[in-house]
Amino acid sequence: MSVVLSMLTSAAVSPTERQRALDRIHSDPGIPSDATTSSFWLQTPHPDFAQKSSKPLPTEADVVIIGSGITGASIARTLLQNRAKSSSTSSHPAVVMLEARDICSGATGRNGGHILETADEYAEFADAFGEESARKILRFRLAHLRETLSVAEELGLTEATQARKVQFLSAYFGEEPWKAAVERLRRFKEGMPEESAEWVSYEGSSIPEEFKLSRATGVVAGPAGALWPYKFVTGVLSRLLSDYPEDFHVAGHTAVQAIHSGNDSNNPYKIETCRGTISAKHVIHCTNAHVGHLVPGLRGRIFPVRGQMSAQTPGDKFPLQATKHSWLFNYDRGFDYLTQLPTGQMMFGGGFANGEGGGVADLGISKDNDMSVYLDIHLSGALSAVFGHESWGPVQGNPIQAMWTGNMSFSTDGFPWVGRLSTSATGRSEPVGENTGSEWVCAAFGGEGMVQAWRCGKALGMMILKQDDQLVPTADPDLTWFPEQLLVSEKRISEAEMPRSMSETGRQSNL
Repeated sequence: MSVVLSMLTSAAVSPTERQRALDRIHSDPGIPSDATTSSFWLQTPHPDFAQKSSKPLPTEADVVIIGSGITGASIARTLLQNRAKSSSTSSHPAVVMLEARDICSGATGRNGGHILETADEYAEFADAFGEESARKILRFRLAHLRETLSVAEELGLTEATQARKVQFLSAYFGEEPWKAAVERLRRFKEGMPEESAEWVSYEGSSIPEEFKLSRATGVVAGPAGALWPYKFVTGVLSRLLSDYPEDFHVAGHTAVQAIHSGNDSNNPYKIETCRGTISAKHVIHCTNAHVGHLVPGLRGRIFPVRGQMSAQTPGDKFPLQATKHSWLFNYDRGFDYLTQLPTGQMMFGGGFANGEGGGVADLGISKDNDMSVYLDIHLSGALSAVFGHESWGPVQGNPIQAMWTGNMSFSTDGFPWVGRLSTSATGRSEPVGENTGSEWVCAAFGGEGMVQAWRCGKALGMMILKQDDQLVPTADPDLTWFPEQLLVSEKRISEAEMPRSMSETGRQSNL
């Protein structure tokens, strides 16, 4: 059962709150609004994307990517680096990326900057799909740390993005949650001994004093990473613009209003935007929480969830740990997440379970233009309590440097959706003729995009190139590393819909 469905079936949620959430989950999430909260990550725009594009919008492209976050950047890079060039000179870009607002101002520009896979779900995956599938899913997720840091180094972005490997500290407060965590860790280490070699646990007095977590019952530690997500994505996109000036075009403030499919076998799709129409062979939906707007068949299967983040000034007594640690704080209900920048700011988010209705009021919310007072209260006071008031100390200056919201994208079955979309999802007719294009989706990362989105994008880019028989000879077409649970299928579309209503006891009424 997904975390959202588990929340909705809780006896603590009133029937009225539950139904309102379900109605939002099944509704049209719309186009991203120009009105937003101000993310700390976006305070200094990349020079290549600081101004609205003055270039005319191309009227034609091989591929149109809708969305400019980490997913879209990965897909664009994969397509451009592995695409066999046509023998004839093309008069249009191979890849056009469209964004409704500023480039990378959506979920990626608002997240926690955490590259973190705790492997807590290994046991759940093993019970549901078997040991081999569980290992495959975890290896897929764990590979993101190495690959993200490698890409940053390859592009000379390590310093600018502050990309770094750290040790995550997952702290538990309470005996029962800690016992469950120890059992999950045991299952993971038993099932994946090589991959789990760096995972260790500490309990009670064995928790190192340097962690400043003396109030925790226990701590699980393992490898993780952190970076400035906006600078990473815009750095990747800037490099692609430099390396492929004729083949890549990025257009901000170009909201897609509608998509039509026609009979042109070369470019069957017409993408209507606020700045004109583009004809394309393929359309890729990387709009995450907003995907249901242009793909109505995914409403109720993929849906937005609002989250809240902050940038805070640490207490005077708290030692700088930016290059050493990142944190998860696990409570009896919910969790928080934290990284620290080398300049000291504490990038602190979470508190979801402390929101209105225990978080239910944030389900199905796609807008990021306001904040929850409940989460503001929680996030503003939690750090000194978690680390201990004596270890934290007084805060000099403004304790809250920024507070903002962002919309995450969850799926009913708990997995991302990656692959080719059928007409049952899009509501549009299938293109006619041989070698025609398709619509594709890469979305629903459940708040864990930094350990799922990049390689999902990489896999999708390879799927498209393989379908078009456009892979360069040096490209590796193998996708056996990609978990099958993430693939789009008609079976999944028919089965993975959130119920439209539930009884007062939380029993699903139409599943």
